[in-house]
Amino acid sequence: KNDKTGKIKLVWSRDPDNSASATTTAQGGLLVVKTDGSGGDAKIPLFSALELAPTYHDGATGAVLGCPHYARACKLRHPASGRLYTCRLCCEQDRENPLKENDSPLDRYAVQEIYCMRCSSLQPSGEFCVKCQTRFAKYNCNLCHLYDDGPSKKIYHCPFCNVCRSGQGLGIDYRHCMRCNACVSLSDDQHHCINQKLQSSCPICHESMFESTEPLRGLKCGHVLHWSCYDMLRRSQSYTCPLCKKSLEDMKEYFAMMDAAVRMQPMPAAYLSTMSNIHCQDCNQSGQVPYHFVGLKCPHCGSYNSRELCRVQVAPASLQAPNLSNG
Repeated sequence: KNDKTGKIKLVWSRDPDNSASATTTAQGGLLVVKTDGSGGDAKIPLFSALELAPTYHDGATGAVLGCPHYARACKLRHPASGRLYTCRLCCEQDRENPLKENDSPLDRYAVQEIYCMRCSSLQPSGEFCVKCQTRFAKYNCNLCHLYDDGPSKKIYHCPFCNVCRSGQGLGIDYRHCMRCNACVSLSDDQHHCINQKLQSSCPICHESMFESTEPLRGLKCGHVLHWSCYDMLRRSQSYTCPLCKKSLEDMKEYFAMMDAAVRMQPMPAAYLSTMSNIHCQDCNQSGQVPYHFVGLKCPHCGSYNSRELCRVQVAPASLQAPNLSNG
């Protein structure tokens, strides 16, 4: 731990050469170390064998230390319960397990201690192990306490989001939109601002998006959802945003197919005088169009993403085409 001068000093070691002048007793889940010096008693946490066991990023291969979420050589000590977790996502998985004792969410900003999985040393958080000098990961954030040793992964810390994001950095491949409070790719030239749009939950799975590790998909209207949820939405034959009902993307090809279907299926004579009052959900304008069971095309933007308000019967004379001659 850190002493009064800020230097890291050894409190207790299983090596008898380093703890010959100290006596230890177990008390309330802690190991109380009584020393001969003037520093007073030190309390060392006791961990289970499962907590102390190393975990691996590559599973059964056992070549890369870490967890399924991150490659790293250390574990985080929960700031509230004192348990060891390889990452905060591992803590969330344990919280969802009904057979395990429920723990509080791991506050990444409050983490103060980490556990080296190479030399089994509990120490203040840092980039290198104070005992074996192992570098825990290629990327280390002292604010989020994120450690990632992925060989090709690019990560940066956004000071406005106050979390680490995937990418090379602000001004390189991303910028921060203050109104959206989100990092936006510099290549996104059709960005639509929506106030605090990542602070809400995904409209499909209702999970948080601001701290999500899943890729996000921005829609044409500006709303955002998880990429996996977007794929599921498309597989369900839905092409409108679940929030604002605008088209998910450019639907010109689909609308051209609808035009062809309308031309090939003329309405019966009984419906030739039937008109529909519609509201277009893409351009937010209203109008009156001939009724057709295939679809109702907006007269303003040509979209079939419309909602029928009512049907009216019109006199046959009013359905004649207007005279465009100059005479």
